[in-house]
Amino acid sequence: MAYTCKDIAKKAGVSISTVSRVLNKKDLHKVGGKTRGKVEKIIKQMKYTPNIIARSLVSKKSFSVAVALEDFKDVVGPYFSQIISGIAYVLQEKGYYLQLLGTVSARNKPLSQHYLQAIKERRVDGVIILSEAINEKEILSLWKEKFPVLLVNRYIRGKEIPSVLMDNEKGLYDVTSELIKLGHRKIVFMAGSLKYQLDQDRLNGYKKALKENNIEFDGQYVLEGFFKYENTAEALKDFISQEKKFSAVAASDDVMAFACITTLKKNNLSVPEDVSVTGFNDMLFLPAVNPTLTSVKVPLIEMGKEAAMKILKIIDKKQIPEIATVFKPQLIKRQSISSCTG
Repeated sequence: MAYTCKDIAKKAGVSISTVSRVLNKKDLHKVGGKTRGKVEKIIKQMKYTPNIIARSLVSKKSFSVAVALEDFKDVVGPYFSQIISGIAYVLQEKGYYLQLLGTVSARNKPLSQHYLQAIKERRVDGVIILSEAINEKEILSLWKEKFPVLLVNRYIRGKEIPSVLMDNEKGLYDVTSELIKLGHRKIVFMAGSLKYQLDQDRLNGYKKALKENNIEFDGQYVLEGFFKYENTAEALKDFISQEKKFSAVAASDDVMAFACITTLKKNNLSVPEDVSVTGFNDMLFLPAVNPTLTSVKVPLIEMGKEAAMKILKIIDKKQIPEIATVFKPQLIKRQSISSCTG
């Protein structure tokens, strides 16, 4: 038997609006704790499932939030999967569905017209953008139309678009400063892609630490691994073949750091005795790397949760405390770095 809100209200001896508040977790301050518990118990007993179509008609919402990625394959990667799990946790708690959107993989390619149409027709209530591949023009178009949009680990200079960020500049500043403190002066920065804002900010942190320690910046010591193992290994192999002196590599990602460690070993260089290596993100599966990896810890799941809570406030037209929520990085020191002896 399919029960309705009316059935629950009758059994609980409360109004339909009270049942609605409990179901939608909205205006709960108007519902006493004892009453809420009673209604929730009856909902569970009746195995009641809200009709999403009915909810949508009443509220004029789809109860769906889109998450935009560059490629659906990114979902299985540790970086995106942790952010998405944080988003999904909050959305489920609040009675919302998560939809994944994909873009064409090249930078500045647009969202597919199918997805753009879905957004513009309000088949989703808001979009969280995890991809740097979506061009600024499209993001600004959605923002100007007052469509709820939120950026993760990305921002557009001069525009107050809501975002959830990691302090990427400080992350690489802390890494580089620690390596300098250990006596390293020839430090390679293995960026992901300098087209991406997060790597531009990390490069700024790297440069800032060098400048503060009177070390001249040399662009030849900045490489790009494009967040891929193979590209990173090839970039570092080419750099080694040029016989430039270096004693440390600060990578913009843990997978790239792992590629650097493997490449160095293949070239008869020991880590950290000959070359120190650091990563970024402190992904769960990489502390087992030998030697254990020094990395910048990023609270990815918490960032995902914050992104979801923030987009829901924007959807509900509630005031958000700040346009940009910035998470601070934490340098986790392990065995992959040591004092420079050369």
